[in-house]
Amino acid sequence: MLVIACISLLALMLLGVPITFSLLGAGYLAVLLGGGGLPMFMNCRGFISGVNSFTLMAIPFFMISGAIMNQGGLSKRIIEFCSSLFSWLRGGVGIVCVAANMVFGAVSGSGTAAVAAIGSITAPDMEKIGYKKEFTGAMIAGAASTAPIIPPGNVMIMFAALTGLSITRMFLAGYTPGFAIGIILMIICHFYAKKHDIDYGGKFVAKNVAKAFGHCFWALLMPFIIIVGITAGFCTPTEAGAIACVYGLVVGIFFYKELNAKKILNVLFKAAEGTGQILSLYAASTVFAYIFTVEGFGQVFQKWLMNVSSGNATVIMLLVGAFVLVIGCFMEPVAVMPVVLPLVYPLLQSLGCNMVQFGLMFTLCTIIGGLTPPVGSYLFVTVTVVKTGVTKLIPWMMVMIVVDLIVVAMVTFIPGFCTWLPDLLLGPM
Repeated sequence: MLVIACISLLALMLLGVPITFSLLGAGYLAVLLGGGGLPMFMNCRGFISGVNSFTLMAIPFFMISGAIMNQGGLSKRIIEFCSSLFSWLRGGVGIVCVAANMVFGAVSGSGTAAVAAIGSITAPDMEKIGYKKEFTGAMIAGAASTAPIIPPGNVMIMFAALTGLSITRMFLAGYTPGFAIGIILMIICHFYAKKHDIDYGGKFVAKNVAKAFGHCFWALLMPFIIIVGITAGFCTPTEAGAIACVYGLVVGIFFYKELNAKKILNVLFKAAEGTGQILSLYAASTVFAYIFTVEGFGQVFQKWLMNVSSGNATVIMLLVGAFVLVIGCFMEPVAVMPVVLPLVYPLLQSLGCNMVQFGLMFTLCTIIGGLTPPVGSYLFVTVTVVKTGVTKLIPWMMVMIVVDLIVVAMVTFIPGFCTWLPDLLLGPM
């Protein structure tokens, strides 16, 4: 069955079939033709049980809250506030793009949503001030890659749902790597602007910052409510997402007065579309992962990892990271996790590996796939936003990938880099 599943998946993807239907089709063909004696209804049960999780309910709520930010004028005001803080710096407009993506990520948890929402606003300003299209597009995509790392990231929610690891601990661990990526990207913007003698806004004006803060106070309170609510233990991530949705509606309707019935309907449609894409892909992946389990591939793969690494947990983590980087070029992060995690998580856990550290490393590796062709979602959404060709973006996109890889190395070789904050607030695991 496993051979049939893998060949079918590759054939369907080469034919241009969307990855969700490729995974489903490969799973059904494997059961139908594999002769393993599995009943066909197991595919249906696996598909349904794959998304039957309270933890995963957080995803649609954060998708809705992100859409509300965009349609309700909250995103626009956050960008204005970031602009007042950073636009006076050399490279300030690019820095604003990165900062706004980080704030937006603290609400939506989705990199592609950040590209569409923040990129569509900041891209024209960056190009107008002198940034080239290829740099603008790569920077938007690279900045959006912080969204799944800075809580509440959808990918981290899925990791916790699959492994049973504390979501709060995962979220707290994501802050340092997420901010590290953001700061490095800001430094790149500064030196790019300095080299090309562009984007120097002038002097810092505290009065403008205070005025912008007053305009966007209610918008900034939204990510603050989510972050404090989850990290202080007042609510679960799912409950925090629901609170954010209600809060965003109140602010958009009564404070900023930019939400009406038509926009609210559009918000729900956009959120339903995004949620459907993510969860259907996740469910289809669990069907494929079930075949791996039945065929006993996990034991074979674990044995191979132990032999190659001589039982060294760090080497195994690096091998898994490299494997995820390769298949991440062809599969979305939410499809990679259900297939790969059940194969390696028990092994690393038995070796005493810090699972929060591994979770962040694994999550970062899956996100890098979003920056690479042929499937990279951040890459292709960015191409649409900045209206340029994929090949033109590749050189600068490689720089964004190197930045992410540097942070992956820091997470892998310096455990305290990502675990110090959850250990400080929640105590050691």
